[in-house]
Formats: sequence, C-alpha cells, structure tokens
Amino acid sequence: MNASLQPRPGSDWRTLALTASVVVNLFLAALVAGYLLRIHGYRVHLAAGDTPMARELARVESVLPPRDAAAFQRVIEQDRPRFAVAAQELMDARRALQYQIAADPFDRQAVSEALSAYRVSWGRFVSDFSGPLLDALSQVSPQGRRQLVAARRRARERLLSRRPRR
Repeated sequence: MNASLQPRPGSDWRTLALTASVVVNLFLAALVAGYLLRIHGYRVHLAAGDTPMARELARVESVLPPRDAAAFQRVIEQDRPRFAVAAQELMDARRALQYQIAADPFDRQAVSEALSAYRVSWGRFVSDFSGPLLDALSQVSPQGRRQLVAARRRARERLLSRRPRR
C-alpha cells in the first residue's frame, strides 16, 4: 500500500478535531443565517403588515384554502395601483385624526375637520378598493367564500362576547 495513504501515527485526533470543527462551524453558520433570515423576515412582515388593511388582507388569506388564497392575493397585488393612493390617503387621514384627538388642548374644530377629511378619504378608498376586492373574490371558490363569511361571523361573535353587558 502507498505510504502516503496510510494514516500517520497520532493523526487520528487531528482528523477528528478537523471534522468536529467543520461540523461546529457549519452549525454556527446555519444558526446565524437562520437568525438573520428570521429577523429580516420579521422586518419584511412588519413593513408589509403594519397597516390595518394589510393585516385584514393577511387574515383573509389565512382563512382561505391555499389555492384560493393565492388567487386572491394575485388579484389584489395586480390591482394594488388602483387603490394604493387612496389607501395611503386613508392612513394619513386616520393618523391626522388620532393626532387631533390626542392634542392638548383639545380643539373641537380641528378634530371636526380631521374627522371630515377621514370620512372623505374612507369614501374614496372604498370606491377605489371595491373593484379589486370584487375581482379578487370572483377568483375564490364558493367554499372559500363561505369560509370567509363564517370566519367573519365568528370574529364578530368573539368581539361581541367580550363586551361588558349593560
């Protein structure tokens, strides 16, 4: 047998140490990568899901069967330009209203104007979002639409059951 292929005396611990080092380094690299991906994924989720509308769309998609959820999301994403400006205006109006409500001293006129602007932006958003919503719902199966209605009913019942009785 070739002498270069035979293990040298005392080299077994080196081979074991090298193998262990590679395994530990791969494990640590995977651990760090997983941590970074989780943090990055969480930030992406927050960026996409920090609006009431994004949370509601995510809730709708979570209720639907996977195929229906994908079809619903595809239409919503495709039609986002049709309602994105109105959605942003609605969020801005809601923030302005909240700011005015919390202002000290309370300014009734400013709150009234902010409420009026919010109402107008809500109407514009509903008008702009109705078409894409109807288009997206038309891609959902009858079973999926029934699941949406049932989930909404359960959510409303939970909300009502938490209210204090008078």
